[in-house]
Amino acid sequence: MSTNTPATQGHSALAIAQQYPVAKFNLLVPMQTVTEVAEIHRPVMNTVQISTDLNDKEIYVQEKGKNAYTDRSGRPHDATPPMYALTKKGLTKLMRAAGIKILSSRPVVPSTCQKCANVNVSIGKPVRCGACTNKDVKYEVRISVPQLTGENIDIVAHKEIIVDDVVDGMTDLQKREFLKFRNEMCESKALTRALRTALQVKSTYFLEELKKPFVVAYLVPNLDNPDVKAEAVKAMFGAKDNLYGGEGVSQRHTIYVEEEDSGDGGFAPGTEDDYVQEPRSNTPAPASQEPEPPVGRACEVCGVEITDTVADYSRRHYGRHLCRDCQRTEGKG
Repeated sequence: MSTNTPATQGHSALAIAQQYPVAKFNLLVPMQTVTEVAEIHRPVMNTVQISTDLNDKEIYVQEKGKNAYTDRSGRPHDATPPMYALTKKGLTKLMRAAGIKILSSRPVVPSTCQKCANVNVSIGKPVRCGACTNKDVKYEVRISVPQLTGENIDIVAHKEIIVDDVVDGMTDLQKREFLKFRNEMCESKALTRALRTALQVKSTYFLEELKKPFVVAYLVPNLDNPDVKAEAVKAMFGAKDNLYGGEGVSQRHTIYVEEEDSGDGGFAPGTEDDYVQEPRSNTPAPASQEPEPPVGRACEVCGVEITDTVADYSRRHYGRHLCRDCQRTEGKG
């Protein structure tokens, strides 16, 4: 549940800390006071209540608490409460309230494939993607985050899954389920990494903290201003600048999230709602969820080179990359 609250009526100043004291709210706002808001902008303050019911899957247990105990020396130790983190579902609620948009979400070549391609190029050997057993995946997500300064910042985050590192210790059933959904999980974790950076969400919270509403703030065009309204109408019916560039396109800044700043909750089976697919942006989904190979593919049985069209058809109908002859043999079997 989110609540939209108008800020200062005169648009001259925005005292966020006074309106939303930290004792009662979780402020996801980098600036607690904006001294001046231009007439062309209207500040929007949204409060979002994150459900603390684990069944709603908006939070999950990140660190289990410890019970009180007495060690061998007789010294008592206090109990520690569990720590919780926001799931993709919870972060998506904050994303919508903060006016954040997903610009793109796409698979990219994982580091293992890049190393393989570099080695083969150095020895003059063609890369036969599809013929190896590599299952690693990597995703890139780019989001646009409106700021209280009136500009938009692009944040780019990556997430890579090295399958051998993740499935170590899993049961056979967990491995099969993980491999089935690894692309969706990788894309989901890339998005949550970008959102945590954009919203400055902490990696863990106590339950009492999560009971306080979250507050986000951003600026939107003030349509009460006649000049802004005229420009909004012009932009609505003519997107020439957005398509081809021009003076009307505002300068954008991009932030790239470092690989080591994961904050995505790890891969413990059954903890996060990774398999639930949230509504995506208007960007068309890639035709294939697998990372694009550096060069052409090869049949996994006979090794003959095949086109991307044949490889995609074979993967969807046979679960692996086969040439047309091997597809007929597979069908007969």
